Amino acid sequence: MLSYDYENALRVGEVSFEDINGVDFTSAYSRLMEKLDNGVVGFRDVIYNENLDEYKFFNGYKNVVVVGMGGSILGTMAIYYAVSAFKNNAYFIDNSDPEKTLSILNKIDLNDSIIYIVSKSGNTLETLVNYYLIKKKIGKLNSFKGKIVFITNDGKLKREAEKNNYEILSIPENVPGRFSVFTAVGLAPLYSLGTDISKILKGAREMDKLCRNEDILKNPALLNGVIHYLYDKKGRDISVIMSYIESLRYFGEWCKQLIGESLGKRGEGITPLLSIGAKDQHSLLQLYMDGKKDKIITFIVPKKYRLDEEIVFEDIDDKEVCCMLSDIIKCEQEATEIALTNNGIPNVKITIDEVNEEALGALMYMYEMQVGFMGELYNLNTYNQPAVEGEKKICWELIKKCDRYGSK
Repeated sequence: MLSYDYENALRVGEVSFEDINGVDFTSAYSRLMEKLDNGVVGFRDVIYNENLDEYKFFNGYKNVVVVGMGGSILGTMAIYYAVSAFKNNAYFIDNSDPEKTLSILNKIDLNDSIIYIVSKSGNTLETLVNYYLIKKKIGKLNSFKGKIVFITNDGKLKREAEKNNYEILSIPENVPGRFSVFTAVGLAPLYSLGTDISKILKGAREMDKLCRNEDILKNPALLNGVIHYLYDKKGRDISVIMSYIESLRYFGEWCKQLIGESLGKRGEGITPLLSIGAKDQHSLLQLYMDGKKDKIITFIVPKKYRLDEEIVFEDIDDKEVCCMLSDIIKCEQEATEIALTNNGIPNVKITIDEVNEEALGALMYMYEMQVGFMGELYNLNTYNQPAVEGEKKICWELIKKCDRYGSK
């Protein structure tokens, strides 16, 4: 499934086992487990959902269109682009950028599409507007033979779905959007895309067994959380996720929201960044090595790449070399890891067997638990996002001012 190596985080000498044992991680563990056991937060409960039959009516469509923002879509994108990197029947509308949205809608046949409209609140501006754009295009068809499914609990979108007799799936109220990938938010569209969602949940459950372990050295989510917390307190508040699997790019995007929106409160939290190896060795590694000492690096590597081939080439000394393509990127990652450690840059490594549904389920659940533990260490409400609500109110007021009907 996956393994976690923390030795380089201690080898550089800034954090020790004594520092780890000096953190009251036992209380953080107990508080999170109590919240999960009592249903205060429900992201653990949903991975034990056996009722997957509700999604069986959502297959057989050529195109799968997912409309959402942030936690309503990033988890789905993370899994799809990782495990289905070589397919091309998914379209994600996740912004208010008219060029992106219209370029997608102008090239797909809506009559051969299942369209998911995803917003827990039902009032997400971008999702609402993009739905109305799709509604406008459907209205120009002689008949609509596709399917629209709303995944929402409330608000304008739920009222719209009820008015038009569209199918509605709900999200558990105790699961915040950025933790909702293992609910209908992720599972329904992924099922339509042919992803084995039972294996995603299986991977998450296997990781849950590890995350229940009170021994910190056997609990990767707790240990990684404590290490990042300690480095934050020492000024290393930028967490770089450096994946040597390009198909995990959107996993990094999902992580950015999960970490940033959950922990960035009251002057606390770490700043997540995404890097892709080996290409960022030629752009950002200079900064990581020789810039401000404010970063901790997390490598994500596979034991096996799904596509690979033997290559014979001449090296810079004109000597013939024969190896697998995967050997090249593995050597690049190992060289970067050694160089960072030699330069005193703390780093940890997550190794997955290969990119598949189980590995993604385990990896994403590990990060959900890690963020949960870290929220308890910071003594924060991990599951709200109060600072962004002000921007939303301002934006709605500005939209009213550019209302073309209002000026008549």
